[in-house]
Amino acid sequence: MTGGPRTRSRRAPTRRTTVLAGLVASVVLLASTRTVWTEATGADLAGTAQAIEVTGADAAPAVMAVGLVALAASLATSLSSRWIRLVTGPVLILAGLLSAASMIGVIVDPAAASAAAVSQATGVIGAQSAASATIWPVLSLLPAAAVTGMGALVLAVGGRWPQGTRYRRATLTVTADPAEDPAAAWDALTRGDDPSLPTEDDTDHTGPGT
Repeated sequence: MTGGPRTRSRRAPTRRTTVLAGLVASVVLLASTRTVWTEATGADLAGTAQAIEVTGADAAPAVMAVGLVALAASLATSLSSRWIRLVTGPVLILAGLLSAASMIGVIVDPAAASAAAVSQATGVIGAQSAASATIWPVLSLLPAAAVTGMGALVLAVGGRWPQGTRYRRATLTVTADPAEDPAAAWDALTRGDDPSLPTEDDTDHTGPGT
């Protein structure tokens, strides 16, 4: 029997997995703004009550803007620079928190969130309206929380991801015959070489009897 407990090493999520998760969360967050977040009623100029469905893009315009920022930050996280991740991590966290705050504002006060859309639909500015929130702003809290989690994950494990490898290409230098390529001979003279002298390869292959 072994005396000590077994310790299992947990592998941190890879950069590719984290970036893909951040992209998916950002896209879902943006897609949620196309759903109906509030259902409002307002009277037009003739006094007729109209039922108005307000999407998330109209009820909380900041969510779409912040979602685009989160999408760009997720893409930037794929870069190999460690300093980039120190920026994208907090940006993702802030984007998720701002999105969640906007959604909570719609849930708490749907009438205020629907006021601009109601005025545009009825043509009456500042008209009295009633509104109720749907389930969509509540469900949209999930991708907002996922974006925040991805930002925290980038800060937590981003330093363990391998840095990008720089590949250097070797340059082959070919000694040209001055008679065949005068330009190459001129380049050799500018480097301080005399192209008329035999090279080391020529000297090695030249026997004593030649």
